[in-house]
Amino acid sequence: MDIKPENLISLLQQHKPLPQAQVLLLCGEEDYYRNSIIAALPEYVFGDTPEADREITVFDKDTNLSGLQAAVNSYPFFCGKSLIFLKDEKLWAAKPAKANSAADAQDDTDSKKMEQLAAIVSDVPDYCLLVISSKKMDKRTKLYKQLKASALICPCERIKERDLDDWLYAQAAAYGAHFTRDALAAISEYIEPVKEEIPLDLLQQEIGKLAIYASGRREWTEDDVLNVFALLPNASSFALTNYIMAGKLKQCLELLASERKHGTYILPLSATVAFKLRQVLRYLELKRRGYDQKGIMEELGMRSPYAYRFLERDSRRFDEKRLTEALLGLSDMNIKLRQGGRGYEKLEEILVRLLA
Repeated sequence: MDIKPENLISLLQQHKPLPQAQVLLLCGEEDYYRNSIIAALPEYVFGDTPEADREITVFDKDTNLSGLQAAVNSYPFFCGKSLIFLKDEKLWAAKPAKANSAADAQDDTDSKKMEQLAAIVSDVPDYCLLVISSKKMDKRTKLYKQLKASALICPCERIKERDLDDWLYAQAAAYGAHFTRDALAAISEYIEPVKEEIPLDLLQQEIGKLAIYASGRREWTEDDVLNVFALLPNASSFALTNYIMAGKLKQCLELLASERKHGTYILPLSATVAFKLRQVLRYLELKRRGYDQKGIMEELGMRSPYAYRFLERDSRRFDEKRLTEALLGLSDMNIKLRQGGRGYEKLEEILVRLLA
């Protein structure tokens, strides 16, 4: 049986019974979901049992399957329950094909280990919860087929951009608050350069700080996001593009001076600025050609309507000619920078011409 990570976390937090509760497979690339579930499990399983009496075992390296089987079948006398985490991905990792007798012998050994592990997960006693955590697992293996038949499977896949708003609403609701549309749009702008691998762990940290910053205020605004979201990987680049889109030349120059002082390499900043200017230029071109919102979002690969609203608003401050000149200037700057040319000074000149 499959269960979504959000639903599983909700069941754990509410201490509701899990279906097929003896074996749980957490499988997927999103560490945030796997870590959140693993962190919630001890309290769910043991309740108010003192930590010293909790039977928790972790197998994460060089796992001896006989030892694992013994742990699964050992009755926990102090609390009547046991929790076992199996994180040793070498046990089920796909092996590269090799054509020699030694490799064939190793394959036989690995196959027997897989069969032994499948047998273990097929017969876990009621007092034990076995949790298998893995980034990847081949669905063709005997182990996965056994898990599919008898375990609760939670696919912890990376969140899609289209699902981010729901996740953000849920995070804010946990603090008794909600984001405004402009705040959601600001976050969409923040994660645009990393939208294929949205950093949920970092987002959650920033949301926690935002809750403190808001001091009990129930509505979280765009300004709140801009003031608090400082540790995301592209924070300085985002701040610079935000100032550019707002036409705030003074703040642009101050930020560049600060980044230069701290020795920040200029190429990532330049790349983010160029990306944003190309996006606005493309928007203006499509708008001129008669595209509607749906068509523009499809052409630009945008999923968030809030981010589109930001783009629509920002585009009103620019024209195609000035944007084209700025992009040509950035391209020329990047070429000359690799040849020992000026960096920050040239970027400042480009922004002055664009925003003056």
